[in-house]
Amino acid sequence: MKKKTSIENLLDIITKAAEDKKATNPVILDIRRAGKITDFMVIVSGESTPQLKAIMKEIEFQVKKTGVKGIVWEGEPDSGWMIFDLGSILVHIMSEKERAYYNLEELWGKDAVVFH
Repeated sequence: MKKKTSIENLLDIITKAAEDKKATNPVILDIRRAGKITDFMVIVSGESTPQLKAIMKEIEFQVKKTGVKGIVWEGEPDSGWMIFDLGSILVHIMSEKERAYYNLEELWGKDAVVFH
């Protein structure tokens, strides 16, 4: 059995934390072939500002438990889009409206989707 890398573990932790707060439509994109921005993007949606905030706090709590320090979010729940940069992983928490408008999955293409 193949041992998971730390990036794979973080992807699992982030996705599970979001799902625990009822995030909708979680997607992991592998964009390593597309450029040097990051290796993976996790995109999840929430239906309300309180839910977006709950998803953000749960992801932060679970990632901190792994020993990651200096966690900084860009954006606020009221804006409908928050970004969390872990270097190799970029997490987007978006309102359904913002997600539909920016359509990040389509930007990177269907071949990039590794979890849906």
